[in-house]
Amino acid sequence: MRVATLLLLAATAARADNLATDPGAPFPTSIDMPRSTAMGGAHAAIATGNDALLVNPAGMSQNQRYHFELDGYLDGRFPAQGVIGSLIDTKSTPVGSGVLFSRFAAGQPAGRAEGWLLGFAYSYPVGNFFVGGESKYIRVHGPDGLSARWAQDIGMLAKRGSLSYAVVVQNIALKGIPLFPLTATAGLALGSDTDWHIAFDYKADLSDLQNVRHKAALGLEYLIEQSVVLRAGGTYDPTAKLAWLSAGIGVLAEIGGVQVVVRRRVQGGFDQVVEAGVTLFLE
Repeated sequence: MRVATLLLLAATAARADNLATDPGAPFPTSIDMPRSTAMGGAHAAIATGNDALLVNPAGMSQNQRYHFELDGYLDGRFPAQGVIGSLIDTKSTPVGSGVLFSRFAAGQPAGRAEGWLLGFAYSYPVGNFFVGGESKYIRVHGPDGLSARWAQDIGMLAKRGSLSYAVVVQNIALKGIPLFPLTATAGLALGSDTDWHIAFDYKADLSDLQNVRHKAALGLEYLIEQSVVLRAGGTYDPTAKLAWLSAGIGVLAEIGGVQVVVRRRVQGGFDQVVEAGVTLFLE
């Protein structure tokens, strides 16, 4: 009995050592909505729905939508969990709009971080060119204490036939926000929402210009009979020498859709995320 108790305490202590500042920690800055997560995060140039709120707000206006989405994610080994609720409307007015609320928790605020994010997004199409932004309030309790302040995302997306490209800058703030670094993303994609996509993203962490960290992502998706979507992707972080693989499936119907994703660290330790989401087509 004593041996079992000691093993349990050791396992608990080991999990408690995982910090939100560890390279590759499953914090919200590395976990998007299911579609993007399934494609390894390669999404800046193809974000069209609620997923745009975490990746590139300019993409909201690519299609006319009035959608509500509820997503949840779990990393049992870190441990960490969270929920994301979002609503977008690009049908009622020429300027598309969206609102997002994200709550994340890890049971140890000072180490693994806990908090929430509230964002208000907007986008506008000019032919095949799209611009957008998101104003967000971030309140997070992490290893550096409590941070509560506003930040801004800005993005653009352009299309030429089946080719699209995008540039996004996220977490612009008057003062740096721990765990939400200033980042710049460049994305390139080929394909369409009605058939298939191949996408590539390059993301740079600009919080320390003397030591710029970066990672690359490649993703694929394929639509079968307009009702089933298969997705896969990979992410590589050469700075921390970490790599992930992701896979997901989505099922679409007239009233909405469901998605399930698994993301697995293939180079490194504790990270394995399961994510699921439900989307309702409100109009």
